[in-house]
Amino acid sequence: MSTVRTMIAGAGLGLVFCTSAFAQVDLRGVRERNVIQLQQGIDRQNSLAAQRELSAAQSRYATQLTLRGLDEAASPPTEPTLRPALPPTPPRGPGAGDMAGDIERMDRLTDQALAASNARMRAIKPAS
Repeated sequence: MSTVRTMIAGAGLGLVFCTSAFAQVDLRGVRERNVIQLQQGIDRQNSLAAQRELSAAQSRYATQLTLRGLDEAASPPTEPTLRPALPPTPPRGPGAGDMAGDIERMDRLTDQALAASNARMRAIKPAS
């Protein structure tokens, strides 16, 4: 029986030592896995950046081709072109005849107001 107890105790001690060793291996494995995943993330970001740079270069090239085509399509005129003359617009507001009539009317109203004012003054102060 003592041999069985010794074997069980030895197995128990072996199990205790092995679990600590396995725990260290697991931590190392987790650390290595994290480093690998981090490197994969960095590589993926670098790949996406390269794709964006390639897309931007293609867009610049397409823009340059379009602008070059527009420059070639534009031809300078052979003779000067002037804007078409616009028809004369009638003057706004009253005409000269209307203004002369308004001036005469204002003169008459001014004379009437002056005559009324003079009549009031004479009524207040008798003429001497």
